[in-house]
Amino acid sequence: MKKESILIIVIIILAVISRLAFLDLRVLHHDEGVNYFFAKNIISGYGYQYNPLNYHGPLYFFVLALSFLIFGISEFSLRAPAALFGIALVLLPLIWKRNEFNRYIASLLLLISPSLLYYSRYSIHEIAFVLFSLVLVYAFTKILETKNIKKLPLFAVSLAFLFALKETAIITLFIVFMSGLINLKRIKKINFREEYHLIFASVFLFAFIYVLLFTSFFTNPYGIADSVRGFLPWTDRGVEGAGHDKPFYYYFLILLKYEWSIFILSLFGLYFAYKSKNIFSLNISLLFLLNFIIYSIIPYKTPWLTINITAPMCLLAAVGLKNIEINKFNKNHKTLFYLFILIGMIYLIYFSFTLNFINTWQKENKFAYVHTDKDIINLADEVNQIYKKDSVILIISDVYWPLPFYLHGKNVSYLEEYNIAKKDFDKYDIMIIKDKFFDASKFPEYNYESYRLREGVELILVWER
Repeated sequence: MKKESILIIVIIILAVISRLAFLDLRVLHHDEGVNYFFAKNIISGYGYQYNPLNYHGPLYFFVLALSFLIFGISEFSLRAPAALFGIALVLLPLIWKRNEFNRYIASLLLLISPSLLYYSRYSIHEIAFVLFSLVLVYAFTKILETKNIKKLPLFAVSLAFLFALKETAIITLFIVFMSGLINLKRIKKINFREEYHLIFASVFLFAFIYVLLFTSFFTNPYGIADSVRGFLPWTDRGVEGAGHDKPFYYYFLILLKYEWSIFILSLFGLYFAYKSKNIFSLNISLLFLLNFIIYSIIPYKTPWLTINITAPMCLLAAVGLKNIEINKFNKNHKTLFYLFILIGMIYLIYFSFTLNFINTWQKENKFAYVHTDKDIINLADEVNQIYKKDSVILIISDVYWPLPFYLHGKNVSYLEEYNIAKKDFDKYDIMIIKDKFFDASKFPEYNYESYRLREGVELILVWER
């Protein structure tokens, strides 16, 4: 077997193991619980309608629903789609076979990046969004390089998926538009008239996928209008911060803490991209820089948005590594360079392992944002011991996600405020009450125990003695 084949197999195996192994280690986040809810409704026959006010696009919910149908409902099936998108992201450089970087180095950096690994094991839209962002830029680059539009259908499909994932697709499209302006002379040399059939096919593909997903497979005719209306509330939320406002340097500090070695190498990549005028390297540079600047300017910041910066940063770092002329270094400089690479690799692997398999949800993990406390698993285990076939559960709290996932298959009712009379307690065998609503004097004949949902939020489990 050729050396290259062995390297590819090793990278694939490591990507699969690192992304798919022990997916139940980390307690679910609030957003993962919400995503479960929508996917469960789809497979339960309640359908799905895109809500432009609060939630992202429909694609990820349908993918989750498919995973539930194949594997059943579990932590694994909830997170497997994100893991598969994450594996695909690692394999992109191997598939592309670009000359701008060593494809094995590029895949390795995508593999061991702490942020990319963390959010490949996290059931939200972001890792899929990053994957299709890179595919979009790749397709556009091929159009510019070849001066033909054979990759336009791939561009159209990627763009449709991006819009069906998140409203931030407008940022990625803006970056591609900027690349188009920079490369306007190349675009003018493309003979669009001879390729009208590809243009038609691409427009059809984009429109079909977009309409199919936003109308929930043609069951929600208002989905198209809602998809357009969705940009305004998300723009307002981004500008206002909506409780998630952070300083401009927020993402820089995260990269500095966990991925400084890749960041430093990416600066070399930026230099060599500019020096070589290579279209692909320049487009990746543009994606990295504009994502970094735009996401840093927007007040609304969450750690998972970091991977929009990290992924192109890894590719740029690979560009930098390929072009650094190590042979021209003297012995001392070579030693320092290899020491930097060694320390950087160990550092990346250490944090990738500890953040994903040891400190998966704790506060010191900067990727575990407003995360659920693992104590909620203890609550769910206690409920499972108490719960009988005909039991009824009442949750009185305005915050409870991801509890619905851990209680799936059980008879559960929800109240956001405490507006239940004592005489109605008998209707419920188990109650879970937010601490601010709980008064022990009202439950003299009940057992109760407190569990932490997340920092600052306690839930009281109440059941009959």
